[in-house]
Amino acid sequence: MHIYLTNLGCKLNQAELEKIARQFLAAGHEIVGCLEKAEVQVVNTCTVTHGAARTSRKVARRGKRANPGLKTVLTGCYVNEDPERAAALAAVDLVVPNQRKDDLVAIVEEAFGVASTAAALPIPYVPLSFGNTRGLVKVEDGCNMRCSFCIIPFTRGGHRSRSLEDCVAEVRALTEGGYREVVVTGVQISAYREGDHRLFDLVRAMLEETSVERLRLTSIAPWQLDRRLLALFQDRRLCRHLHFSLQSGCDATLRRMRRPYTAEQFKELVEEVRAAVPGVAVTTDVIVGFPGETEEEFEQSLSFVGDVAFAKAHIFPYSSRPGTTAAQMPGFVEARVVKGRMTLMLAAAQEGERRFWASQVGSRQEVLFEVSKDGLWQGLTDNYVRVFAHSDETLVNRLLSAELTAVTEGGVLGRCP
Repeated sequence: MHIYLTNLGCKLNQAELEKIARQFLAAGHEIVGCLEKAEVQVVNTCTVTHGAARTSRKVARRGKRANPGLKTVLTGCYVNEDPERAAALAAVDLVVPNQRKDDLVAIVEEAFGVASTAAALPIPYVPLSFGNTRGLVKVEDGCNMRCSFCIIPFTRGGHRSRSLEDCVAEVRALTEGGYREVVVTGVQISAYREGDHRLFDLVRAMLEETSVERLRLTSIAPWQLDRRLLALFQDRRLCRHLHFSLQSGCDATLRRMRRPYTAEQFKELVEEVRAAVPGVAVTTDVIVGFPGETEEEFEQSLSFVGDVAFAKAHIFPYSSRPGTTAAQMPGFVEARVVKGRMTLMLAAAQEGERRFWASQVGSRQEVLFEVSKDGLWQGLTDNYVRVFAHSDETLVNRLLSAELTAVTEGGVLGRCP
């Protein structure tokens, strides 16, 4: 079969879809780059916001318009959140819930009457044509928290972790396959727990037992940071980048969100991390317009984001998700008010980002280059600064030293030797 793959949402979704792609290839199928050449489209959906759910439906429908003979398969969180509606979409031929995602290839083959043509092929861990320059390793899934706004526990179930040995083996395979950087991903990787092993043990093993050139961590719950991790950053292969989801800089809002920390505790954590890991990029997520958010509460959150000056902050308007506690809360914030607050919060986030970029100008950093656009190669430093550089050579997947020379739109200009 010719397979076209589409991912919506987070790095965890991307990691899962890349695993599915490798399984299709190992079964003798072909991944294609356009819908017109495909026989089957697999859409890994998202439903973290109502906008993401709407996009999932839109992407599912577009396949048949581009290719009337196409079979469309939906999987991912939207399927779990609203399985009946997902299955009833006119353009959808098959739905596969999250809990059966590991078996998706076999399910598709059986449903469409197509047998594996080369089931004995090894899993290919080389960079994929549709994927990222950076390899992704999913180490855990699900969540036992009950933050009042979040639908993830409903769509992904309770927390569970992969074995340390399997995770390390996958990092090793990706590295040997040509990936220069591997990203450790999950719902919140700080919850990793396999026997006596915690995230610290997992990361240490990945560094000690593989030849990975860069290892990057993703979302860590602010209340779950294992301080032992900070010492591991002495190994410069561990990227100086930590993502802590703030959600709000106002204590009253955090209590309604059921987040187990105060703004001051969060700020102390950031200060501790910055002191322990010079040059670290601390990134975050912030929700604007949560139910009951008064003007005073918003101003507190806005001031907090400005004071902390995150290296990057993803700003989202509150999105009511069915089944969550917040969906039943009073104090709905009008759309026009949310829009105005979004403008102010985005400006504060962008100011923090530019301040971080400016702090890196004049330094020399290792940059993993990814793509070329508008005559400039783009890539990331280990501390998450996007660098743009001229080169007549192909730089894709090359890790090069670059002098950071000036802040520009979207990142920093760099000069490679």
